Parts: sequence; C-alpha cells; structure tokens
Amino acid sequence: MVIINSPCNPTGSVMTKADLQAIDELAVKHDLLVISDEIYEKITYDKQKHYSIAALSRDPDRIITVNGFSKAYAMTGWRVGYAIASKTITSAMVKMQQSAVSSGTTFAQKGAAAALRGPQEPLQKMLREFEKRREVIIDGLNKIEGFSVAKPKGAFYAFVDAKKLRKPSMELSELFLNEAKVVTTPGIAFGENGEGYIRMSYAASIENIQEGLEHIKLAVDKL
Repeated sequence: MVIINSPCNPTGSVMTKADLQAIDELAVKHDLLVISDEIYEKITYDKQKHYSIAALSRDPDRIITVNGFSKAYAMTGWRVGYAIASKTITSAMVKMQQSAVSSGTTFAQKGAAAALRGPQEPLQKMLREFEKRREVIIDGLNKIEGFSVAKPKGAFYAFVDAKKLRKPSMELSELFLNEAKVVTTPGIAFGENGEGYIRMSYAASIENIQEGLEHIKLAVDKL
C-alpha cells in the first residue's frame, strides 16, 4: 500500500497531475492499493490546483480516498469524515468500523451537510486570511538566522529547515516550548527524514504569529 497526502501535512506541498499519474502507474505495476488523504484539498494557494488520484487512475478500484470537514470547514472537534473506495474495500472497512464506532453524531452529520450545501464564501474568506498569515510567517522565519523555509502551496504549515542550528528537532521543539512559549512539532515526529525540520502552524491570528516569531527569534539567538 502507498499512502499519500496532498496538499501535504507537514510540508505544505501539493502533488502535480504528473506526480499522481506516476504513483498510479507504480501502483498498477506492482499491484498496490493507494490511500489518498485529501483533507486539505480546499486549502491551496497561488492558483495551485488540487488533483485527486482517483479521478486520474487507470484502475480506480485500487484507490481509497479519505477526506473530512475539519480543515476546510473548521469542524475539527466534530469528527466527521468519509472514505470513497470500491464495494469490496468499503464492506471490509464497515466490518472493522462498526465494532469501534456505532455512528457519527447526528448534529455533526447535519453540520457537515450544511457546510457542503451552504454558501462557500466563508471558506474563500478563510483562504484569503491564510494567505496573509502565510506571507507573515514565511517572511519572518526566513529572517531568523539558521532557518530556511519554502513557501507552502497548500494546507497551513511551515516546514522549517533548522539543520544549521545543529540540534535534534525534538530538542528544538522543547526549547521553543520552554523558552519561547511557542508550540511546534519536531520533524522527527514525521519519520527519520523529517529530522532537522520543525513544523509550525499558521492557523492562528497574525498578531499571535508575529509575537511567536519574536519569541522564537530570541530563543534561537541564544543558541
């Protein structure tokens, strides 16, 4: 099985149509299933288009698409999601799921339906705000000595290259928590290739982002 996440947490990257077609070719060649986590599909920037591998696949029955409402519609605590797959796969999923969860809460399901059927302007307004926050955090982080970060194309994370600081990512996250009072996620949490990186979210107000950047800079300067 191959698991993909685009737009991506933690990097903010967005797979191109060619990327997904190459993965699909690989899956067909080696008889692999593909889980495509598309929870951030509506959060993209710079006219970047989101593609779903299920719509491109030569064999859609091997694709499992998972999605939900927590990111685009800010329904994080409501725990509503969905999966799209072949009948063979979904029937097996139901057998496992029904032993753990009886049903999604009714009010949350009604909220999800309202989100889909209602006006989408609030989502667009949120995206415009995220774009402003992205500019602030990326510009601020790149001004901190020892940091380097590319501008994300989707989601709402900055994946900061902090290798020049020569500290393990867990140690840096603990430093930022204790010294700067800013919560970050160590890159190692995403696997060994994430070591040397720090994930920061900009799902916060510009004022809080600016304050956090100031505190982080002071903590880094001490190093």
